[in-house]
Amino acid sequence: MADMIPVFLCFKWGKGYPCRYTNILFRALCDQMQTPFRLVCLTDDPEGLAEGIETMPLPAFAMDRKDWQNGMWPKLSAFAPGLLAPGTPVIMMDVDVVVLRDLTPLFDQLRAKGGLHIIREIPDTLPRWFPSVFGKPLLSNSSVVGFIAGTQDHLFEMFRDKSFAQVQHFHNDQDFIHHHAHDRQHWPIGWMISFKKDCVFHFPVNLVRPIRRPNAFVVIFHGTPNPEDMVQGPFKRWGSPEKFGYFPVRWIKDYWTRYSRPTDH
Repeated sequence: MADMIPVFLCFKWGKGYPCRYTNILFRALCDQMQTPFRLVCLTDDPEGLAEGIETMPLPAFAMDRKDWQNGMWPKLSAFAPGLLAPGTPVIMMDVDVVVLRDLTPLFDQLRAKGGLHIIREIPDTLPRWFPSVFGKPLLSNSSVVGFIAGTQDHLFEMFRDKSFAQVQHFHNDQDFIHHHAHDRQHWPIGWMISFKKDCVFHFPVNLVRPIRRPNAFVVIFHGTPNPEDMVQGPFKRWGSPEKFGYFPVRWIKDYWTRYSRPTDH
């Protein structure tokens, strides 16, 4: 296992996230990683992906395509037996993230501890401030998942022949992983943070306080906004009804501009 080049694994299907998201992620990793890696994209359409990104077709599974985005179920195909050589360290990562620094320590953590590493679910503001009143059991977020290829094959095998009706009680892929992974562990607190839950301020503080670049490995985006929303010009609103902004976020705009190319689409 020590001699195997670690793999970042991502996905592209449908129209949700165009090629530019995958290409920007790849360039950010190329710029910031200090150790060798591969980026493998499981996709139904490789056109437009940057040179250097490896592509593989999505492994076959039974769920109707119309139900894929009701929980991002194709992400479970990352665990398909034989997809990658057994023993390969793998970080499955959403393409709508911002990588802030070298991610080699994630692979070091994975090699040292084994098992499956996933983000502990990040609570909203009220459960965080008043857990005794608004708190609930925290599950997991699958924006960044680490595992050793060949050790979690059962996750795909349990899912492969199921219809949406048979798995929808898990709500989404990350709940399925949370409940069925072998030796599930959570990444250390602070390694991955949520933009909308950890970085953005509530009204009216959001109107006067800048959003500073955090000290984390990865900033994840789930729901709204997307990173691209905060690259637009001034006075274009982004965010939720409670947490929003009207101006670009400088460190996200710098990231997006640095790793974008005119040919991306």
